[in-house]
Amino acid sequence: MIVSFISVQQVVGQFSVDGEFRSRSILSQGYKVPVKSTSDAVFSFDQRSRLNLNYKNDKYSTRLVLQDARVWGSDDRYNPTGVMGNSGTFGIYEAWVELKLKEKSSLRIGRQEWNYNNMRILSYRNWWTSGLSYDGLLYKLHDDENGWFIDLGLSYNNDGSLIGDVDNTTWTGEKLKTINFVNFKKKHHNIFSTSLFFSLAGRDYPDIDKFFPTGTHGLILDYNNEGTGFFGSLSGYYQHGTDSKKGPNGDYRNISAWLVSGELGVRAPEKNWELAAGAEVISGHDFSNTENDYANTRHSFDLLYSARFAYYGGNVNHFIMQDSYKTGTKGGGYFDPYLRFSFKPGKKNALDVTWWSPVLTTNVPAHTFIDEATGLPAGTETDNNGNTVYWKGGLGNYIDLGFTQRINPDIVLKTGFSFGTISDIKNQMVFGYKNTSDQELFEPGANYLGWVMLIVKPNFFTSE
Repeated sequence: MIVSFISVQQVVGQFSVDGEFRSRSILSQGYKVPVKSTSDAVFSFDQRSRLNLNYKNDKYSTRLVLQDARVWGSDDRYNPTGVMGNSGTFGIYEAWVELKLKEKSSLRIGRQEWNYNNMRILSYRNWWTSGLSYDGLLYKLHDDENGWFIDLGLSYNNDGSLIGDVDNTTWTGEKLKTINFVNFKKKHHNIFSTSLFFSLAGRDYPDIDKFFPTGTHGLILDYNNEGTGFFGSLSGYYQHGTDSKKGPNGDYRNISAWLVSGELGVRAPEKNWELAAGAEVISGHDFSNTENDYANTRHSFDLLYSARFAYYGGNVNHFIMQDSYKTGTKGGGYFDPYLRFSFKPGKKNALDVTWWSPVLTTNVPAHTFIDEATGLPAGTETDNNGNTVYWKGGLGNYIDLGFTQRINPDIVLKTGFSFGTISDIKNQMVFGYKNTSDQELFEPGANYLGWVMLIVKPNFFTSE
């Protein structure tokens, strides 16, 4: 008799279940878009609830995040006697498996967060109630011992059904068809790092059978010397490709745009305070330049899926879409110096104050009113000689206040208040003239954002 023995090797792994409950109340007036004095403030509550399931062994790891993200009262399932829920708030925020290829490399497949280089191009948009995740592949080659980190991300998106059929007839160019990147990072003696970032994104317009690629490439330098207390960063990005809008010659415009940001600061030896100054500079179109090649090129920078809330004039978010006349500079260049002070009264709390003073750096033609039918700027302001009047100069002043209190390891309370005063340029850009004949401006309202956020992250279970 032959006896066969089958050896079964058990893969030992660790399983954990944790959650996130984020409740936030907001009082705002003029958030994102400046308002007139006749507008009313908006008060609201929103909530994020996440259930995180994680598993890891020596061969692979997985993560599944179930999420419900809602504004209180936004339910679409209701009748006169009750509210039953919202059909659009629940979904999967993350769902990936990461295969360990070799000792220092892995491949992550599925819905995941991409968050690189201070979130200038790719971010997880944590201010959003829903956050932002990406469907794609991520190859990682991380050598912690020698300080080398390489990340390669690939994605390609379609409209499809629950059974996997693809139908892109209703695809919109507002969504990125694809975004791909490679990020090289090298740490030097734990006080300095250098990163090179290359990305290729594309927007697809099936109705005109056109695909518009955009390349964005950057160099990022970070310095943080705990011994001296000095820290700083400098980053620069160049963007090129083909724009979806046509130029004066009737052809789709080329893209040639750039973004530069820098910060320099000092931190106390006890790390209980720090002071930093910095600036953001973004190229923009100079509309007074009528040279053929220049006029047929887009010089405004597409921020793609970068973070907005922490940059570009601060939390009031008046400058987060450069080509917009409402929430940007109508395509003009942008310079935004700031000064930030952070103070930690104790080990569990922190206070931040930031002042911003954005400036329009290129000539942008002044429009005189907003067409009520289209919602677009109309009319061109001219001087006594019939020449076009251009805007250029200060756009306002903004202040952000933020306070964080860690109640215990699982519970954090955050609150903030932001206030902005817009200049006459920004006022006219958003509203036009109240009376065109005597060039009377509308009276602006108060532009502010106040919020309180409670974050609770319990650990429900962790296996031995």
